[in-house]
Amino acid sequence: MAKSLCKWKKKDIERNIHELIHIVDKPRFICKDCARSAHDKGFLCKPIKLK
Repeated sequence: MAKSLCKWKKKDIERNIHELIHIVDKPRFICKDCARSAHDKGFLCKPIKLK
């Protein structure tokens, strides 16, 4: 899935649950706008590193 998690809709989550599990496993970044988390900052719109 090319778009960031910040843009995912409920149907995107349902269709791509296995990909989502991989993306959010051991998060290192959060989006400062919507508070979603991900392992790689490329999956978020405005990522900030977790300490």
